[in-house]
Amino acid sequence: MAPLLILALYTGALLLFILTLLCGENELFARTPLPKMHYLLTEGAGSGIASLARRCCGQRGPALLATVAELCCERSNPAVQVLFLALLGSCLWAYCRFIFPLLPLPGIPSWHKATGAAAALLCLSFFLLASFSDPGTITPANVSAHLALYPWDGLLYEQKECWTCSLSRPARSKHCATCNRCVAKLDHHCIWLNNCVGLANMRWFLAFLISTAAVCAYGAALGLAVLRADLAEQDSWNTAFLHPDTGEVVYLADSWRFVLAYLSARYGPQLALTFFTAAAGWIVTGFLGYQLYLICAGLTTAEVHKRRVLASSLALAQEAQGVEQRVQRALAGGDGSGGTGSTSAGTATLVLGRGGGARPDPRAGSGGLQQPRTQVQPLLQPAALPNFYDRGLRRNLAEILFPRHHLRAAATAAGGGTQKAD
Repeated sequence: MAPLLILALYTGALLLFILTLLCGENELFARTPLPKMHYLLTEGAGSGIASLARRCCGQRGPALLATVAELCCERSNPAVQVLFLALLGSCLWAYCRFIFPLLPLPGIPSWHKATGAAAALLCLSFFLLASFSDPGTITPANVSAHLALYPWDGLLYEQKECWTCSLSRPARSKHCATCNRCVAKLDHHCIWLNNCVGLANMRWFLAFLISTAAVCAYGAALGLAVLRADLAEQDSWNTAFLHPDTGEVVYLADSWRFVLAYLSARYGPQLALTFFTAAAGWIVTGFLGYQLYLICAGLTTAEVHKRRVLASSLALAQEAQGVEQRVQRALAGGDGSGGTGSTSAGTATLVLGRGGGARPDPRAGSGGLQQPRTQVQPLLQPAALPNFYDRGLRRNLAEILFPRHHLRAAATAAGGGTQKAD
């Protein structure tokens, strides 16, 4: 298979993978194959691996997998943090080993060595800030201030007490089982940071995502520019080669297939680094875009999940109520009396169709009159639920960038200025 075709398939598969993970559960894609693909990549893959482990190792296999998943995803541990540091450090070392020695080149000055290292260190700084900063832990000293920041909406949040912390749970807060603490405006627990992302450190988490996406884009652009400049300086475009199949004299510029084969042979590490940073940049940029969308909409990742569960519950209740009404109409129309639903040929047995129609079973006799099918109301979508916490784009962003200021302002407005807001 041609290298260019392999590259195109790889890029397309990567973009589809990112889109499926980020948008597979979004109601906008409910009528597309993305929900099924999302299930296969998440729950389906987990079930398949557990089934394979059961066949290979008996009951010990799934138990071992569950233990590993709990250690990696449900308990606080620095394993994934170390993985990120290893990836960042190895990429910086590889650039110092394979890319930076080729500088300077025409149009690419040598100061890119310093700016590249500085960009990696900036990314590392934001990673450490997001990892070790307080996400907004709720304590007896600041619970009054957090209670004043957001009201209970009676939809997703109601007044209740956290049984573990023995504190009144403010709206938009959640108890993180991994960190064993209540976090204000909890978005999610990030295994890459080994820390929760909440009200107080969301700005550092966004800075980490932006810096990571920027350093990946910078690395990919620099790698591509270095490859092009070095090819031009070596006059490789006019270099003649013998075609391995036909034996004819060909030039590198004649086909992209020759270019990719030549780059793989002569610039293997440089090409691999460029593709890796480009792929990582796509993934981080996709997640960054989704996070920015949630912020602009006044939502958190936890709230998106809660709204989806609530919409599904309300839709099921709505559907059950509709089925009950259709059954009652069918029973009432069986003999025109609205009583027992019997006919002159005997009691009619009801059959519920997928379209919502309720009718007597034809096998019960000819006396049962079929009820007309009624139009089924569309099921409730999460987007139809009201969002009382969307305060507009400007206010939503301000709460992310200056959380302490808004927390103190809310506490003061509620008469709790003497309470600590940190």
